[in-house]
Amino acid sequence: MQLAGPQALLIVLCCAAPVAAQSAARFSLDTAVSIDTFRGQNTVEDPNIVVDVTAVVRLGEGWLAYLRPWFRQPRLPHIEDPDSWDKEIYQAAVQYERHGPIATRIDAGYIVSPIGLGMMDTRPGVNPTIAPHLSYVQSMPVFDPGSPRVRAIAASYPLGAQLTLSTTSWDARVALVNSAPTRAYVINGDGNPRSTPVVVTGAGVTPTVGLRIGASFATGRYVTGDELTVRQADGRDFRMIAVEGDYAFNYTKISGELTYDRLETRSGTASARAWFVQATQTLSPRWFVAARQEGVSAPPLTSGTVIGRRSTFQAAEATVGYLVSTDFTLRASFMNRKAFTRTAWDQQFGASLVWAHRWR
Repeated sequence: MQLAGPQALLIVLCCAAPVAAQSAARFSLDTAVSIDTFRGQNTVEDPNIVVDVTAVVRLGEGWLAYLRPWFRQPRLPHIEDPDSWDKEIYQAAVQYERHGPIATRIDAGYIVSPIGLGMMDTRPGVNPTIAPHLSYVQSMPVFDPGSPRVRAIAASYPLGAQLTLSTTSWDARVALVNSAPTRAYVINGDGNPRSTPVVVTGAGVTPTVGLRIGASFATGRYVTGDELTVRQADGRDFRMIAVEGDYAFNYTKISGELTYDRLETRSGTASARAWFVQATQTLSPRWFVAARQEGVSAPPLTSGTVIGRRSTFQAAEATVGYLVSTDFTLRASFMNRKAFTRTAWDQQFGASLVWAHRWR
């Protein structure tokens, strides 16, 4: 698909109101278009443009189907085709929901990763800062020679099914997906991992209004034997534990997460950790401020009897936002970040414009 594809989609979205109005009972469309740019140390002059669309069709009592195509013109153009866009489908699934003393929800298809609180901030209109959760998109340096690079926790949309039960005081979920949460999986994505069963469980409690504390656990195989440089019958297993929480009070929301990975390697096991803390404060009906601090501690490279040092990624972003209207939001931010392979920090200034609209 050439550049005209996303451009045509934008035109369709801007003209979609009559269609949405005619089918409000059965069809809804959420659209978000963002353009952002950063200036400073180690930045790229070209802007980053994202088109994020979610379409929902109500199939019957308690049933619906949803589709979420995603397009991006990256800051660094593709060498083969500088005008091309990244084109992916983040979600494509059916959902059944039943209300009651214990609410039940089932999602089946290509779904949001069942583990990772940061997955709730992936839409441009929802993310309080300009940059996404960078710890979810940064691959760790190679620590197991001959094995693919992985992430401490990944922004992923695997194929699978999830059952969620909830009340006003607790929630629980169990899921079976085809990819580990240390590997990014998305329809039409480049370099998707080989499918392998992974089990994810999680639970949370809500002791008071606005406060939730939860934990999740995932286990399975994060690298198959066919993906190793020297193929083997068995791959590499993993375990992931995540602890998360969020608290909303007095126009303020604070959330955070800590994940710990135990990763099997050729010579034993390695551990990785990722974390983030973020807060949003609404100052007035139009103004808000937000901040996020996050980091990843990656395993050291192990080669024979030689063990290297752990490397870390860190990023901090402070943002001020202004709601121009119900659809348009302006943001400006300052970011301080350090890559895995560097000791120096980069200071960067960013600005963004987001248009988000729900058609009913």
